[in-house]
Amino acid sequence: TMAKEKTPRIVIVGGGIGGTAAAFALRDALGDKAEILLVSDKEKFRFTPSNPWVAIGWRDPAAIAIDLKGAMAHRGIEFVPTAVTALAPRESHIVLQDGQQIGYDQLIIATGPELAFDEVEGLAPGGNIVSVCTTAHAIEANAAFERFCDDPGPIVVGAAPGASCFGPAYEYALMLDTE
Repeated sequence: TMAKEKTPRIVIVGGGIGGTAAAFALRDALGDKAEILLVSDKEKFRFTPSNPWVAIGWRDPAAIAIDLKGAMAHRGIEFVPTAVTALAPRESHIVLQDGQQIGYDQLIIATGPELAFDEVEGLAPGGNIVSVCTTAHAIEANAAFERFCDDPGPIVVGAAPGASCFGPAYEYALMLDTE
């Protein structure tokens, strides 16, 4: 008798655009030839490119969010809504916030960028500074935009190398002009 080959486990860390796209593409390409597991510290996928739309009031935050558990289950992808606290590549496992270890045959790290507002003094959101980098930031930016509409004046839109990305700032500036 022949021994049955073990189904490989692919673990993807990160439930954003990169992680979910990787999970879906792997499921499509591999079918049932691999176990695919997505681990994210967030239970919802938020379509980050729509944050400027939330900030200007053109989209409701709920309209750009999808429940990861349901989306993954629909495609036969296991979902673990817990933060990863450590990688153990020599042992081929990750460690979750609750201490659980999850083994893998292949690991994809798709956690996205880490905002570094502290790299430029005065850049962090708060006071007269807003951001569209996260949906929570975009909600705060929308409140600031509404206050601006009540009492218009000068407005500056910017981005800083190494601290944030440029595309959303340009998009937001054009949207402000349109609105």
